[in-house]
Amino acid sequence: MLHSKHITLTHGKTEAESTSTRFTANQGVIFRVWITFPAGCAGLVKVRVYHEGHPFIPVDQDAYISGDNYVFEYPVMYEITGAPEVITIEAWNEDDTYDHTIDVQMLIIPKEWLQPVGGYEGIIAALKSLFQQT
Repeated sequence: MLHSKHITLTHGKTEAESTSTRFTANQGVIFRVWITFPAGCAGLVKVRVYHEGHPFIPVDQDAYISGDNYVFEYPVMYEITGAPEVITIEAWNEDDTYDHTIDVQMLIIPKEWLQPVGGYEGIIAALKSLFQQT
């Protein structure tokens, strides 16, 4: 499932005045995340993504992502084990003149798509054959 958020951020905000955008995610694996900073953001728009209150883009609590006319693409492979769980996008706009709008997309796929059906059985059979004596 592709989750997509179009977030408009008011100018002149600080980290303490950040905007939180939340959505719920069902079980699966966060496979890819795209964060789009349109031209004009000039590195003044800051973004963090959290899962259940823990940062995962970027991993450091005090870090953030910023850019200008750029799309950040993250191959994540972050498993959602419960359902539903909360994903939070925290963002703020330090530009003193202009509002800016960013886009955040998150692709969550079923865990089974990463390991084909029957794949585990083949691996187990191969490991057993290494230890079987004839």
